Amino acid sequence: MMMPAMSVSRLHPVRLGALACAAAALAAGGAAATASSAVAKATIALNPGCYLSSQPGQLLGTGFKPDATWTAKLSGTRDIGSGRTDARGRIRARFTAPAYRGTRGTREMTLSVTDGPNVASTTFLMTPLSASFAPQSGNPATLRVSWRVLGMGAKRGVYVHYVRPNGKLRRTLRIGTTDSVCGALKTGKIALFPFRYEFGRWTFQVDTSFRYAPTTKPRVSIGFEVRRPAARRRATRRRASSRG
Repeated sequence: MMMPAMSVSRLHPVRLGALACAAAALAAGGAAATASSAVAKATIALNPGCYLSSQPGQLLGTGFKPDATWTAKLSGTRDIGSGRTDARGRIRARFTAPAYRGTRGTREMTLSVTDGPNVASTTFLMTPLSASFAPQSGNPATLRVSWRVLGMGAKRGVYVHYVRPNGKLRRTLRIGTTDSVCGALKTGKIALFPFRYEFGRWTFQVDTSFRYAPTTKPRVSIGFEVRRPAARRRATRRRASSRG
């Protein structure tokens, strides 16, 4: 669900100065009427503009009625939250993106807010969190792959933490910087193992933290098995049987 809680920050109203005299008020009457009718158009914006499933953000709005109740709708149909504008007709509220089950690419959604006479809308993107590399098979000693990442956040450095089969960190490698929209990254061909590896099941943890922690969020963990060549496996079995 979106926007389970929305809070509005109230500001002190601005006092308007009195007119100097009646003659000046009459002379300025036409201009004042024109200015009052030209009410600023209501607008809203979301920060950030791209979200993972149920990710929190901020809703900002201007140009609404002062001290009025507003309601937010998703895609123009489903009520997802409400609140009150401040004394200047502004909205400052918490926004929570809806649950998103997409696994590839991004999806555009629309949020609208109304206080009755005023309606404003904006669009935002939903994205899955994903990381992968291709090709996924080959000789680990020479295999070069292209990494793809999505949903890691805008303009963030992306790191691959190489966790050995024994669970210990072997190395951390920065593979690039995400774009400014949904945190996408595609690299050129780079060595899958830029160091001497060992046989067994490795874990590649992809996240945006230089320091490795198995609880970092957001993160994607990819398992990769490095197997001994068939000839070496047979030789190892023969040595083991001879010792037995």
